[in-house]
Amino acid sequence: MYILLFIALEWMNTVLHSSVSVVHLTAALLAMSTGTYILFKPKGTAAHRLAGWLYVTGMVVLLLTAFQIYYLFGRFGVIHWGAVGSVVALLIGLGSVSLRSTLPSWLRWHYLGMGASVTGLYAAFVVESTYRLFPPSYFWWVTMGAANGVFILGGLLLYRHYPNWIKPAEHSSGDTVFHRVNQVVSTADR
Repeated sequence: MYILLFIALEWMNTVLHSSVSVVHLTAALLAMSTGTYILFKPKGTAAHRLAGWLYVTGMVVLLLTAFQIYYLFGRFGVIHWGAVGSVVALLIGLGSVSLRSTLPSWLRWHYLGMGASVTGLYAAFVVESTYRLFPPSYFWWVTMGAANGVFILGGLLLYRHYPNWIKPAEHSSGDTVFHRVNQVVSTADR
């Protein structure tokens, strides 16, 4: 019993080494749970929008705290550059929604931006989960290799499950134009 308690306390000292880490972990859990929920539920519903705002809130807190943690390298490192990429993906996903009245392809940009954001979140989870398990000399091969595998898999899944929200239609002039189909789409059915 004492050994398990010692292991748990040692793990907490390693993972939760500051109050910023606690907030960071809490925000990560919120973002991962709501992001995963959104992946498997119908899109365009009130539940999707609520979960989306919870996801964005979790991600904003997660990213703000990420730039305050220097435990791994002691300085701004490759993990922080991943956070910069995550900020860009989140801004694309959110910006497209805010521009939906003027941007005809807003839904496509929202799907790609938020999909990249969730993929980056899963890759960051893999990085956080693996770099403590292996010696630092394996960081680039094991940790970053696994994270790149998540990015490749995420990209393939985003491509494979690209929703049929945009259907081609023929104009009388023979030009192909695209019209957005207003429907609730479930990715779980694909």
